[in-house]
Amino acid sequence: MLHQDYIGKPNPFLLGSNCRYVDFPIEKKRITYFFCIPTIHNVNWKFTVDTTNSEETNIVKFSVSQKKTPKAYGSIELEVGLVVENLESSEHSIRAIGRYEFTKDTNKMIIDIPGYDRINDGKQGFFDEKAEEKTFKIRYNIVVKSSRLYDSVELFDFYHFDSTIFDVEVNVLGHQMFLSKKLISLQSLHLYHMIESQNINYSDLPTGCFFYIFHDFLQIIHGVDLQLDNENISEFLELAYHLEVPRVTEYCKRQMIRGLDGMTTNQMVELAEKWSFWDIVPRKLAQAHCLTDLKAQEWDLDELERDVIDQITRRLFELNC
Repeated sequence: MLHQDYIGKPNPFLLGSNCRYVDFPIEKKRITYFFCIPTIHNVNWKFTVDTTNSEETNIVKFSVSQKKTPKAYGSIELEVGLVVENLESSEHSIRAIGRYEFTKDTNKMIIDIPGYDRINDGKQGFFDEKAEEKTFKIRYNIVVKSSRLYDSVELFDFYHFDSTIFDVEVNVLGHQMFLSKKLISLQSLHLYHMIESQNINYSDLPTGCFFYIFHDFLQIIHGVDLQLDNENISEFLELAYHLEVPRVTEYCKRQMIRGLDGMTTNQMVELAEKWSFWDIVPRKLAQAHCLTDLKAQEWDLDELERDVIDQITRRLFELNC
């Protein structure tokens, strides 16, 4: 199950998951990527792909860790499935799997992907020899198996009917899902009418919207508190605008003010200006209750507009009084 592509399929991992792919250069490299698992709050993750010693070992090193030292009193167990995709035949793809419990004393999961000699051989079909930038594709499926004493949530299972929660069955982008029409009607008449038709197509959503994004959008509408990041915040804002769901817009704004993994304070300002969220900067500054708090917000004054600098200066004088 871990080796399937869940980008366009229902997500059955109710404790949380992160399922994507990376295009990794064929030459020797060590690259670190950052990601978040939306159901686990205040924990940010990274994984590293390392081929610097692959010629000698014939393996590709894939490691996962929390960006900060794990909590002393909790644990998170992850299962990771990896597929190095063969462009000619999926039967020749290379697979690896691992399971690991992250605690205060254990914070680095390492999975060895075998067969680097095959991956690096242009005749084996793992990369396009004619491409200007030669890369091979690693698909990763990171699934939460357990979370103990962490601030985390569980997703709703939209694929099995529960009369205490759901009251309508809808075909959502080709998948039969159970939703709460009542909850949706309280938040968006536009989306409510789509639900009434019992059929939602890709043409009903913003261009380029993936199923997994809309799946998580529906989770938020149903009250699940998901952690967003710099990679998906714009997609959620687009959906909230397109479907006229002001509560989700405000939800996104609160997360921007609190801080998103991978997004600097200045980038937050740029995104706020793009959407004409003129209350974002004042609300962000209001979170600073002392000069130390203001410094921790890491404003880059050289890259900001004059009106934003003026707001920061006023807050600085207020805190100095």
